[in-house]
Amino acid sequence: MQKDETEQDALWRISGELQYNTSIDNLPEAISTLEQSNIVIALEKYQGNQTKAAMDLGIGRTNLIAKIKKYGIANQVA
Repeated sequence: MQKDETEQDALWRISGELQYNTSIDNLPEAISTLEQSNIVIALEKYQGNQTKAAMDLGIGRTNLIAKIKKYGIANQVA
């Protein structure tokens, strides 16, 4: 998320980027990109607290941890 950007603004920006991103050729790839972005936003929102981020995303903490590993997100969150 960019500085002074609300969560809703970030989601609109990301969805706009996905819409115009020519490198995304298929729906599964687009969904994966959006999922990664939402995870990063939630983790930043809760300062890395995985339990709160998972609740905000509507998934279980274990599922969130698996997705963090799958996408290599741990290094992206400050």
